[in-house]
Amino acid sequence: VLISPYYNDNVSDKPREIDLIAEKAFDIKRLNGDFIGTVNVKLFIECKYIPQKIVFWFYNKDRVKAEHLVLKTTSLKEINIHTKDHHYLRNDSVAKLFADEKKQKTENEIFYKALTQSLNSLVYYRGSKSVIPQNTQFIKSTVNYPVIICNDFNNLYRVDIGSSDEPAIINDNFQLEVNYAYLDLSNKHSNEYFLIDIVSYDKIDAFLDDLQTDINIVGFFLQHTGLLSKT
Repeated sequence: VLISPYYNDNVSDKPREIDLIAEKAFDIKRLNGDFIGTVNVKLFIECKYIPQKIVFWFYNKDRVKAEHLVLKTTSLKEINIHTKDHHYLRNDSVAKLFADEKKQKTENEIFYKALTQSLNSLVYYRGSKSVIPQNTQFIKSTVNYPVIICNDFNNLYRVDIGSSDEPAIINDNFQLEVNYAYLDLSNKHSNEYFLIDIVSYDKIDAFLDDLQTDINIVGFFLQHTGLLSKT
């Protein structure tokens, strides 16, 4: 774990920080038990306390972009019956928009700041060396996830776009879909599609179970294909 690591914001040219970068190495073994290497999960975590009501508008996930994201960020080479269990692909409903009750300016909204810090740090650090003090030759794949962890969901509400229903309390972890434009490390304009996991503190275990499923999928692929190049 790295606590509050600093990085340079290419837009403002000012130092910024992310609350946590957490990384864990998962051993992958062949069917006969021989060690293949590790798949490392790296989480870019922003922690937020939610003092006011916030509404999220949900709609259908962009399935094509989500599938491309899974292939791009893992060692997987195709979307099939196994890879569809990846937690990015199991739920078609995703948050698209959000607003808080105080009607603050966009740059001051809690989730706008959180997603910006999480994504900016991911873009900056995703090509950097492992947080874990180990021999990097064993790492066969590193999977990066942007995450926002909330104290709870008591002030978070959802409503479906196109629905006349009243907003309802959000009970489960969910994802925020973002098409994110930014300046990369070489100061070139880039635009990427991301899914950000929004996790309640009391539902962290459920989120970790989702990550374990993702690792199992990647591990199964490595076991049966022998494609061990780093991503």
